[in-house]
Amino acid sequence: YSTAVVELVAEKIRNVPAPSAPFAIQDNDNTAPLRYRLFGRPLRHHKEQEVTAVALLQAPQEEETLEKCHSSVSQDEVVAVKRPMEKEEEPVKDEGIPQALSAKKEEVAVTTEKKLRSEHIKCLGFPNPAQICYINSSLQSLLTLEDFVTAISHQEQVWSLIPEAAVLRTFKNISEHHFSGDAQEKLRLLAAFKRAVALWAPEFGDHQQKDAHEFLTAVLDQIRYWGPQLQVLTAGMGMAYSCPVENHLMFKIQNTRTCKSCGAGSTREEDFTNLSLDLPPGGGTVEKMLDNYLMETELEYRCECGATKSGQRSSFATLPRVLVLHLKRFRYTPTFQLEKIHDPVDLQRELVVSSGQDGSCYSLVSTINHIGATARSGHYICDGVDPDVGPVDLTDRWFTYNDTVVTQTSGVNVCNQRQRSSYILFYRRQPED
Repeated sequence: YSTAVVELVAEKIRNVPAPSAPFAIQDNDNTAPLRYRLFGRPLRHHKEQEVTAVALLQAPQEEETLEKCHSSVSQDEVVAVKRPMEKEEEPVKDEGIPQALSAKKEEVAVTTEKKLRSEHIKCLGFPNPAQICYINSSLQSLLTLEDFVTAISHQEQVWSLIPEAAVLRTFKNISEHHFSGDAQEKLRLLAAFKRAVALWAPEFGDHQQKDAHEFLTAVLDQIRYWGPQLQVLTAGMGMAYSCPVENHLMFKIQNTRTCKSCGAGSTREEDFTNLSLDLPPGGGTVEKMLDNYLMETELEYRCECGATKSGQRSSFATLPRVLVLHLKRFRYTPTFQLEKIHDPVDLQRELVVSSGQDGSCYSLVSTINHIGATARSGHYICDGVDPDVGPVDLTDRWFTYNDTVVTQTSGVNVCNQRQRSSYILFYRRQPED
């Protein structure tokens, strides 16, 4: 080839941009890595050094546990995920093509389809630059609740009237970028969501590992907080606001107290967004744990008749569209040491719950799981039903969300594999016939 052609090709090669790393940006004199600017630098800094056998033996147990939580995605585990507004193409009919050539084309088509499916699955994950697996898992479970997400998105015109309602705005932004493959944009959105929650719950402002149940509760409480203000604000504007948490996750528990001596009693109701259930020694079913929560307990209460013994029984006054159950896997020992309970829980795909008026059947749609040996170390992951699977669809297709790693699973596998690690359960009410 001529010298001019060679120089032209070399120039084109030099102009090709280098591939960007999705979770890090090279440091230089003027700019720190994006993950440091968003989430702060790690608490501990390690210089590059040769790894020795002694260093491996002295490695912290938490780091070993977290490393074991991550697994690679195999091609056999991926499934198709439809992007919003994606149009399926009709197959082209081949005529007069030799059989060998047709088979070759089908093989290439299958390989291409598997590659596309794998890319779609990877887009659903969230990066974890600074111990935010508790945030990622909570978000993935909430994003599984399509009606809840839609209720927030469709009322943007209302809640956007209050600039301080950042938790709603940032959650909506994350939901819109759930299918995005832009890891840096997801980092920015996660950082904004974390700041919005920490503005009202400062305990989530640092870069330490946190409890997923406490974080989830804080998010739901903040969304509820803006409900009354938005309803008053829109009352005179010809608009209306319906709180997504109150409409989908909130329910009432009725507590009835009865004197053991004279039979006098009183009743009061409390609002809940989730119930915290004790694990029975040796394990048990979710239904049994719920029954134990509602069963009558004895109280020390002085009645007007002079008696001091009363019984209290709880029941559902109302039922939610989504019932969130928190399994109390962490407790304090008599010496005030926090420990994890590994007793198995028989996870039920279907759960029947009764209230004062009627009852409803619920289906398990998501779980948040704590993977780790102790309460002080571990890793949160989430399992969620494929949103494309409808309530009456018999397809048992779930996803496991382990930060950026997303794999296919099934509800059967979830119930079998999460008996000792399940921490928060999401049950969706089945439609009435």
